[in-house]
Amino acid sequence: MSKPAISVIIPTYNRLGGLRVTLEALVEQRLDKNSYEVLVCDDGSSEDTYSLVKQYEDRLSIIYQYQEDKGFRAAAARNMGIRKASGDVCLFIDNGIILHKDALSEHIRIHGEHDQPCAVVGYVYGFDVFESNQEEIIHIVEENSIDDAIQLLSQKRILDVREKFYKEFSDDIDKLPAPFVLFWTCHVSMSRKSLIDVGMFDENFTTWGGEDSDIGLAMQKYGAKFILARSAMSIHFPHKKEFDFANETDVADRHVDDKKMYLYRKYPTRAVWLWNETDDDVELIKMLLEEQKIGI
Repeated sequence: MSKPAISVIIPTYNRLGGLRVTLEALVEQRLDKNSYEVLVCDDGSSEDTYSLVKQYEDRLSIIYQYQEDKGFRAAAARNMGIRKASGDVCLFIDNGIILHKDALSEHIRIHGEHDQPCAVVGYVYGFDVFESNQEEIIHIVEENSIDDAIQLLSQKRILDVREKFYKEFSDDIDKLPAPFVLFWTCHVSMSRKSLIDVGMFDENFTTWGGEDSDIGLAMQKYGAKFILARSAMSIHFPHKKEFDFANETDVADRHVDDKKMYLYRKYPTRAVWLWNETDDDVELIKMLLEEQKIGI
């Protein structure tokens, strides 16, 4: 069997419904099955994730990996996938991401067109931290094909929450002074070599969030080109959040502040320092652009 071009790495924890829709979309990829592999990286689920994965062994080149439940260890789960991966490109998607049929082909194409390492951000319709359109998204996805669902979500302006960044500034996110604020691992790809070179995901992140900003900063320091891939489309299928933002705002804020300071100690740059000073990522980019303009 030939080596796969891309390895799809999916960290998961007790979410069989979301994992199933993600795997179903991977079965439907318009790509030769030998060209991609799927690594399901289980962060200690009590649910029988292994049995679900087994159901797809005749339709996907799929590998199941398990690590003991020692709390939230998504970074370690992703690293487990990187170590096992055979593809030159590693695509990270969250449990519940529904890829368009051409998404994997687009990631392969984009990496193949660039000589330098790339950090590719896929487009995620319906992606909203607070999931204000949850019921509508579920209805649209369950009643339509992936193409029709994306068209409807686009018409209804149920877009990727980062669309405000792209419209405010540019689709050419590599020109932004802080592209790491857009690098969320719900749907991103990097070369396996670059991931190994930067030390993979930082396993010191053991609560929700932060490890994606860290790997984005590592890629920026590494010299990767950040690319928004609107052609690599996907849908975020709603699910119950691991963290209750609405009811635990103060705790969430403390976690974010602690993580931002940790990142500043790792990457003591002006951008990361200012990130500690503002809660608004759009304002952060505006501030940095203004400083560049006046030569600070």
